[in-house]
Amino acid sequence: MKSPFKFLDSYTKDDREIFFGRDREIEELYHRVFESKIMLVYGVSGTGKSSLIHCGLANKFQNTDWLPIVIRRGGNIIESMASGIRSASITEQQSKLVTPADFKKGVRSLYLDHYKPVFFIFDQFEELFIFGDKEERKSFINIVKSLFESELQCRLIFVMREEYMAGVTEFEKVIPTFFANRVRIEKMSQVNALEAIKGPCNVFNINLEEGFAETLLEKLSPGGEDVELTYLQVFLDKIFRLAAGFLPPLGGESKGGPSHDLESQGGSSAETEQKEDLSFSLSLLQKTGNVSDLLGSFLDEQISLLNNPEHGLAVLKSFVSMKGTKRQMRLAEVSDFTNTLGKQIDEKMLNELLHTFIHLRILRDKDQDGKYELRHDALAAKIYEKITLVEKEIIEIRQFIENAYANYEKRKIFLEPDDLNYIAPYEDKLFLNKKLSDFVENSKKNILAKKRAFHRTLSYSAAGFLIIIVSIVIYYFRLNVRAKSEKLTTEAFLQNDFSPSLSFQTALNAYNKDSTSTIAIKALFDAFYAMLDNGPFPDSLGNVIDPQKAIFDFTPCSSKISYARFSRDGKYIYGFQEDNTLNIWDIKGKLVFSKRENLTPVASVKLSPDNKYIGIVYWDSTAVIWNLNGEKIYKSDIVFNPLNPFNVIDFSPKNNIITVLKGNNIITVHNLENSSDYELKGHTGEVNGAVFSPDGRFIASASKDSTIFIWQYNDSSGSYEKANRLTDIKSVVWSVDFAKNSKYILSVSASIKYPVVIWKLTGDKVFNRIFYNDTIEVRFLARFPRNYHGRYFDATFISDDEAIRISTFVDKLLLSEKLDFNPSAGYEGYNYSRIIFSEESYNLISLNKYLKKYGVDRKGNALDPTHQFNYFYSYVDVSAKSIVTNISGTDFSVLYYIDRLPIRKFIGIRPSFSPDGNYLLCVEGKNLRLYPAAEKELIKLAVKDSIFGKMNTDLTKWRQFLKDF
Repeated sequence: MKSPFKFLDSYTKDDREIFFGRDREIEELYHRVFESKIMLVYGVSGTGKSSLIHCGLANKFQNTDWLPIVIRRGGNIIESMASGIRSASITEQQSKLVTPADFKKGVRSLYLDHYKPVFFIFDQFEELFIFGDKEERKSFINIVKSLFESELQCRLIFVMREEYMAGVTEFEKVIPTFFANRVRIEKMSQVNALEAIKGPCNVFNINLEEGFAETLLEKLSPGGEDVELTYLQVFLDKIFRLAAGFLPPLGGESKGGPSHDLESQGGSSAETEQKEDLSFSLSLLQKTGNVSDLLGSFLDEQISLLNNPEHGLAVLKSFVSMKGTKRQMRLAEVSDFTNTLGKQIDEKMLNELLHTFIHLRILRDKDQDGKYELRHDALAAKIYEKITLVEKEIIEIRQFIENAYANYEKRKIFLEPDDLNYIAPYEDKLFLNKKLSDFVENSKKNILAKKRAFHRTLSYSAAGFLIIIVSIVIYYFRLNVRAKSEKLTTEAFLQNDFSPSLSFQTALNAYNKDSTSTIAIKALFDAFYAMLDNGPFPDSLGNVIDPQKAIFDFTPCSSKISYARFSRDGKYIYGFQEDNTLNIWDIKGKLVFSKRENLTPVASVKLSPDNKYIGIVYWDSTAVIWNLNGEKIYKSDIVFNPLNPFNVIDFSPKNNIITVLKGNNIITVHNLENSSDYELKGHTGEVNGAVFSPDGRFIASASKDSTIFIWQYNDSSGSYEKANRLTDIKSVVWSVDFAKNSKYILSVSASIKYPVVIWKLTGDKVFNRIFYNDTIEVRFLARFPRNYHGRYFDATFISDDEAIRISTFVDKLLLSEKLDFNPSAGYEGYNYSRIIFSEESYNLISLNKYLKKYGVDRKGNALDPTHQFNYFYSYVDVSAKSIVTNISGTDFSVLYYIDRLPIRKFIGIRPSFSPDGNYLLCVEGKNLRLYPAAEKELIKLAVKDSIFGKMNTDLTKWRQFLKDF
């Protein structure tokens, strides 16, 4: 049998046959809605305002008489209104729907689509005053004013709780007649409440014992003249289920109303037939028990039955505003909120809790925007009572930050000092997501910058003459300090042959006086490595201290090392040997993984971001994934271009999934945990590379079909789907790479004029490297030979996106000869590296002014910029302060500062910096070399870690030496 009661749901147009006791209010609303373009409907919570509009008023209109558009504020009332107009439109809206003029055009177009008056129904309008800011309200008022004063066939109905009516005065200042047409909805009287009980029962043939309805109302509202409709519906729902013999936990399955019956709720059809004639008796009424806190008891009971009541209560609290009203939330927002309360709930459990509350009719299922909400403000009030004072403070602070961030996104206004002081006591208790956390930190930096600017301005304007005097004093002081630093540096160089430890101490003193002096830094390097070369040392107890092993204790391999790189976190080094042995070492040089399986040469190797898996590509077109326990967990045939085997497989930074290039122009996405996979199809030519973005949300793929595809992760489907196709390319795309912020893509193609391009994900170009990339351009090469550096085949962002490293190949300097590339010699001189630079339009690369002067010769000496491209560099890398390079054919690498001062030559080739820039890794035959490469790391090792033991600082012998000399 169908239930005629709605529990906590509002009545809709389809519920007219069971909607009783409101005839007078319906008639008043119908007449008043035509008196003005604006009608304000208000009343306390639980008076049935929404039901009167959506059921009572709606049924007074024929379908041809009105076009209702129901609007909830959501994230922003203007955006929600625009979305409502677009959804109801038949023809595509031409305006962006932002300004009042846009909305006038949009409503006019909407009316012409349907030829019906448009009725905007702003339900729960109080949300604008609870969650909106002044800017949002001001913009919305102007839109309402524009529509109100227009000749358009539209009307606006605002439905809200009366305790927020004070906020409407903002509208009255701009629209003086805003309050003129208003209807206050009162609580239902006892007489009408009797009709609301008896009417639906008559429709559904439910027998009422004499005096039942009167006794129910007396029990529900002892001695009262009016009735709380919310509790009346909840109470009637419970009685109906008792009478039907079907009583799950109160509200515990699908909602009531004409479209839901017992059979759909779990009863058989036979049982339904037996219970067609129901009776509501006085004895049944006694079984319902106390109704003083019907919803509160219901909530407590349902929360206590959960596997984790604390998590369930935290989820429910997320749907309540700081005013005790309900609010709409998306899944990610609920997760952020529960984190704020210190409850870490994984996505699976969160989904289960949400569906449980939907099943219990506590929550409404998500709408078209993915938002959930409580079914009624009465539930919100009960949940609000369970929020502790500390939680209210934390929630209020978080809501304050969210509102401030929303304002920042629109107007780029940071938090003020008073705002930060307000937040400060709670900062260690807040669990903010990255965007909010970054917003708070950037606000602090902004204030600090303003303070500095203010102090500078104040200083300049208040004491100009004094500043000049002070500046002169500071200048001579710094000049004196710099002179002392230079003097100490000179002394340090002189001391190096006499006593490296004394030289190091002197260089350290010079550095402490002027940390910007690269000469002092070079003196530190010279002294440090002189001590390192002179070790081991005995300590005071006679023990041997070997500083080399303290830094890196490496056992030589059985064959030459072909390739070695740091893991992404800098904790491991991985690579392979000429005999195809795969190795992983920890940062101290200990071998933690070794595997040799395939006799075919290795083409490339990658270590997963979490250091759990290592992937290998072989020249025989196979790929293998191993875990660090030595277990082979994946093997596949692959298709790749021998020119660039480095992006054949790639690991996701977040999930244990990989991309693999296979035949038929397909990219396979494989899950390493459950061995499932699916295919990304769309390219019409062979795929040359597929890489994940650093945030894991995107995949970019390069192909011979002259396109780049952007694939975006879909949370709902749990897979990557095609999001964009970059087609403004006229040739083969060899490689793609993401910037660290996941907002830019770097591509290399066979384009003659523009081989290197940086794109936004939308497909807009932000940087072009103009370069003639073809040996056929003989006339160009004859005129500008130094502009040719070989054909580009790969490019990557390095040094936190501050530079771009490109790889080229060229077999002979005689450029007119035909190129003969041999894949098996991929590590024997065909891979030449360069650094290219930014233009002003692409501002990620701040090292540009230094890198343009880049170049060293075969002896490691700095080159004049006009001759910098006379040599082929087999590898180049960049850190925050340094550049390292290895010229092809030499067995050493050169480290130099960005001011072009060579710091030191190191044994080994293929140099690369650790992610933090503190160490330099080089390959030397069967050995790996790990060198400290930052002055602060040298100081730490020597002073704090004492790898040289107690260093000699006695100046007596040195002074005597100078005297004798």
